[in-house]
Amino acid sequence: MTQPFPDNVFLNGPMAPSGIECDAPDLIVEGDLPSDLQGVYFRNGPDPLYPPREGEQYHWFHGDGMIQRFEIGGGRVSWKNRWVRTEKYELERAAGKSLFGVLGNPMTADPSVAGKHYNTANTHIVWHGNRLMALMEGTIAVELEPKTLATIGNFNYDGQINGPITAHPKMDHHSGEMVFFGSQAKGPFSAFLRMNVADKDGNLIKNEMIEAPFPSFAHDFFVTEKYVVFPVYPLVFNLDRAISGGIPMAWEPERGTHFGVMPRNGSAADVKWHSMDARWSFHMVNAWDEDSTIKVDVCASNASNFAPKLDGIMASSDDGLAPTVRRWTIDVGGSTNSVSEDMLDDMTCEFPRLDDRMMTRVHRHAWLVGGHSRELRFNRLVHYDLKTGARKIWGEDQYLLGEPVFAPRAGATGEGDGYLLVLAYNQTTQLSQLMVFAAQDIERGPLARAKLPLRIPSGFHGTWVGV
Repeated sequence: MTQPFPDNVFLNGPMAPSGIECDAPDLIVEGDLPSDLQGVYFRNGPDPLYPPREGEQYHWFHGDGMIQRFEIGGGRVSWKNRWVRTEKYELERAAGKSLFGVLGNPMTADPSVAGKHYNTANTHIVWHGNRLMALMEGTIAVELEPKTLATIGNFNYDGQINGPITAHPKMDHHSGEMVFFGSQAKGPFSAFLRMNVADKDGNLIKNEMIEAPFPSFAHDFFVTEKYVVFPVYPLVFNLDRAISGGIPMAWEPERGTHFGVMPRNGSAADVKWHSMDARWSFHMVNAWDEDSTIKVDVCASNASNFAPKLDGIMASSDDGLAPTVRRWTIDVGGSTNSVSEDMLDDMTCEFPRLDDRMMTRVHRHAWLVGGHSRELRFNRLVHYDLKTGARKIWGEDQYLLGEPVFAPRAGATGEGDGYLLVLAYNQTTQLSQLMVFAAQDIERGPLARAKLPLRIPSGFHGTWVGV
């Protein structure tokens, strides 16, 4: 018999588990769905099947991956959701309880899963090489059948990858390549990064191992037409400290932030390191080449409370925890290895997205969500026009908003010509809905709302696959 979930912020309210897989062939739609919006929106996020072994000690990142599939076309929306059948999910489903420690902690795991593969597959879902893959950054991908969401199995490029890959691969829509990396690529606490490239057909064509200044936590990275950039933030892993019972990962701002720059046509031997003061970023908007520099637009902060400092105290708001939109400039053609920073806005924002067709090239439009960043809850949709400097905002206080995903209008070629898909939670009705916005006119409000008969737990990232 499944036990109740404990009282934890990541297990209550909009983040509470759903406990259900279901199909809705024809959702009620309020408003008018654009006739030129045709395709499938996939969204990934954590939805734990069982309560954690550690009681109230739980983290949002640990939940089992649950894929939401919205098929849109002909003025109709269908929806289904399925858990990703990872080894973790299958072992725990058979046992009827949690077996793995939170975030894969072996010290709190059941002895029956010692040495077993920990994979939640709960962070992102991407389409590349005619393959749908659920990702988390700690291990390999899991392939899914795109229509039914049935789990096909682990995908490791025919055994060529044995280790973690990022949840944020970069798609170069000009070449069709997918560029991705793995952190701590030679095992936990190792200071090595692995960079890979898959061609347009999904074949692995590049595999490079890069030694970083120290082992750190980096969720995202940067790719331009010419370069790959590996950020090393001062969220530092230390094996000796962990073995002695200390903090496995700590915020050590005195180490600074470092960026390893490698030509896309180069190798690990060509990596050059550039540095700046301590910064932290979960997500970037985009990166591109400009003359002899690399430009990177990011949601970044001056500090992180994802882990405590060495003295055990968390960084505070006075340290600059709120993420804001900034532009970093890496002067790859200069005589110094410094990195400059320009503040583009002072509004707290996260979950940035762009028209993915512009990825690795200079872009004009960016969409984000803003609001209550400390609670990981956002109630404002934000559009930046980086050419004019204009900022547009939409929001209704009763809604909490997920990541905005851009969907090009059928047949459109111009940047930003299309729609935004935003999965929203109504705090009044406690139900979810999929909102559709005109991408460059968000102040108009949703063009259509596909109503769900239940609440989808707060999640992470999604992908649009047009027909």
